[in-house]
Amino acid sequence: MMLRRTTIAALVAIASVGMFTPAQAQEATMAGDWAGTLSAPNGMQIELVFKVVEGEDGSLSTTLDVPTQGAAGIVCTETTVDEEGLHISGCEIPGSGGYDGALNEDGGLTGNFNQAGQMLPLDLQLAAETE
Repeated sequence: MMLRRTTIAALVAIASVGMFTPAQAQEATMAGDWAGTLSAPNGMQIELVFKVVEGEDGSLSTTLDVPTQGAAGIVCTETTVDEEGLHISGCEIPGSGGYDGALNEDGGLTGNFNQAGQMLPLDLQLAAETE
């Protein structure tokens, strides 16, 4: 009888885990500073840092820093997470801009930066915490 209750409890626990969607599991890991280096068409290497913050209501917001160009706190108007990954849009840069990336096996993001109709490959990693 005790074994049966334990088995049922274990099955309920396993079933409960399956109720979370991949997007919910991803969203829990998306807050943080995501950094990467963009290879611009002119050969210039540009460091980008997307700072994703989770609000008290669970919504995400993002600002963009471009240390290479001395820019910080650029507002991005929309940040969403779904089964395909992280989507940032409406970054207030010339031509508007954003990022679409999916979690990769290394815990980083593989995706594309977009600006003024151009899409450029950009992989991001969570930046190391500084003390």
